[in-house]
Amino acid sequence: MEIRDRTIRVPVNGDKKKARKMLLMNVGVMGMLCVAWFFAARAIGKPLVLPDFVETMTEFCTAWFNKKIMRNMGLTLWRVSVGSFYGLILGSVLGLLMGYSEKVMTLLSPFINSIRQIPIMAWVPLSIIWFGLGEGPTIFMIFMSAVFPLIINTIAGVTDIDRNYFNAARSMGATTPAIFRDIIIPGAMPGFLTGLRLAIGSGWMSVICAEFIATSSGFGYLMVEAQERLQTSRLYALMIMSAIVGYAMDQLIRFIERKVTSWRFKDGKAKG
Repeated sequence: MEIRDRTIRVPVNGDKKKARKMLLMNVGVMGMLCVAWFFAARAIGKPLVLPDFVETMTEFCTAWFNKKIMRNMGLTLWRVSVGSFYGLILGSVLGLLMGYSEKVMTLLSPFINSIRQIPIMAWVPLSIIWFGLGEGPTIFMIFMSAVFPLIINTIAGVTDIDRNYFNAARSMGATTPAIFRDIIIPGAMPGFLTGLRLAIGSGWMSVICAEFIATSSGFGYLMVEAQERLQTSRLYALMIMSAIVGYAMDQLIRFIERKVTSWRFKDGKAKG
């Protein structure tokens, strides 16, 4: 008897063509924006408002080889890593517990939902009082930006798990730690990774704001320095660098997501 292979094959060539088309479209849009910037800057004629495109790109290219800029970039990335790590630990633990237990959800939800409504910049004065100027307020603000997206998305990941899995595991004698290890953590991983993407992005934006105020070093401080010296072309260049670094971190998390939850991307699109 002939057995036919009914495996669904992914059209790899079609995916490559689609990716190439999207890349060309992105390059085209960026090219149009650059041309518009070039002519708009010349038409306005006010470098403090919109600097010359060529001058800004020169600043942008040389900035990657500037030791002072890269040292401060490294310092800012370190702050983001530390603050996001603290947020990851607390956010994932609270998210798992709140998603699993209705009692914990009822107990903590009003408090967490109230605290997360406070604008991040409102924490600046209090964080300076608590930690003084320097690393403390900056890391604290990154933590506050990162922890709530992780809590909310981890809760969503846990609550999306079919409760029948829990009942079946208990009926076979599984303990609560075993349920967490074998069901909840793997099942909540997509939601957790989505929260991690949002947390890293929020942490990156908040650290730039925090360095405007609470410290005298870091990438955000360089932007303030450029503004005070009326170096608008450098300020624009640093903003573009900030966008590129933030985008690179987001793409790194997406790459990890595709590797860890590869079952969600069998046809190139996320499932669940």
